[in-house]
Amino acid sequence: MNEAAHTEHATVGVPPKHGEEGTPNVMEVSATMMGWTWGVFALVAIILYKLAWKPILGALEKREETIRQSLDNAAKLRDELDKLDQQRREVLAEADRQSRDVLTEARKAAGETVNAIEQKAHAAATSLVENAKREIQAAEEKAKATLRQETAELALAAASRLLQENLDDAKNRALTDQLIQKLG
Repeated sequence: MNEAAHTEHATVGVPPKHGEEGTPNVMEVSATMMGWTWGVFALVAIILYKLAWKPILGALEKREETIRQSLDNAAKLRDELDKLDQQRREVLAEADRQSRDVLTEARKAAGETVNAIEQKAHAAATSLVENAKREIQAAEEKAKATLRQETAELALAAASRLLQENLDDAKNRALTDQLIQKLG
């Protein structure tokens, strides 16, 4: 092997230094390169700020505002749902109270109706009993009157047979009436 090839083999992983064989070293820090790097970085940053950051920040702010509005709307909806739920509970409580009032009134009306029916039935029964008593008393009086008259007629018939007296009808009647008055 020749010496140049050997040197080339020995320096394969090591970069040549500036000044050796005339090639610059990329790993070496140079002020000019540093200035260009910062300049390009600043230029790219300005371009990105103008072209990308403003729209990105605008979109993010718009998205943030949309999310904030959505959260506010959700909170408002939750409050409205709570109010509606409270109103629903109040309506249900009012309906329950009204139904209890209606039931109470219905029970009261039913009780009053039962009392009225009982009073009417009692009055009707009392009236029927009184009418029956009057009818019984009238029938009894009629039966007594009939019995008196028949008794008087029998007594008169027996007396006329006994006396063998022949009285006329008008006298018989007068005698019967006298007898009835005495018996009554």
